[in-house]
Amino acid sequence: MIDKAFLHFRGVGKKNLEKLEIAGFDNWSKVLEKKDEIPFTEKFSEKFYKEVEESSLALERDDISFFAKKLAPPDKWRVLEKYFDNITFLDIETDGLDYHSGISLIVCLHKGTLHKFLRNENLDDFLDLLPEVKLLYTFNGSSFDLPVIQNFFRIGEIPCAHIDLRWVCYHLGYKGGLKLIENKIGIERPSDLKGVDGFEAVILWDNWNRYKDEESKKRLIRYCSADVISLKL
Repeated sequence: MIDKAFLHFRGVGKKNLEKLEIAGFDNWSKVLEKKDEIPFTEKFSEKFYKEVEESSLALERDDISFFAKKLAPPDKWRVLEKYFDNITFLDIETDGLDYHSGISLIVCLHKGTLHKFLRNENLDDFLDLLPEVKLLYTFNGSSFDLPVIQNFFRIGEIPCAHIDLRWVCYHLGYKGGLKLIENKIGIERPSDLKGVDGFEAVILWDNWNRYKDEESKKRLIRYCSADVISLKL
């Protein structure tokens, strides 16, 4: 499916995409095979061909980061389709609701296993898992989760490809928050977690951190884990 993406090539918008479709160019291989039949001007065709070549080579070497950064927003879903088995799904909880809040919990679904990193217990172990991650998926992570992680751990750029599922959903017609989209597509959370939100997660952390309330700790971990599982679903 990735080799059917054309919108990330410079100068290719809706009109030129239609020209390609009419001329029978529905994947990169056809462009490479029929260079002389590309339906653009000679100068534009040459640049277009070189870009197609670059993307084809990236596909051959499975350069996930290339496509996570390069593909146009409406085509980001193609990365998920191609590299689904390489995805690590992530969500965080914090001790407040702003970007300067500290991380209380990180949950990752990585290679079929839920990894739970809780502050004051094993939170730093997340940094040991991070180098193993090839492709990271979050919901609104580009605006919240990743900046908070970078600030909290004092690290630079996250060392793996990342795609924000919020915007994948947006360009497929699913707007709003994670729970709203869940309802639209029929994902059911456990009944005891319905209605739990980020504000309650802050309270749950506070109850555990201050008073060592075990039930609050368990509920916090279950809530964050439900978010992560929902991302995969």
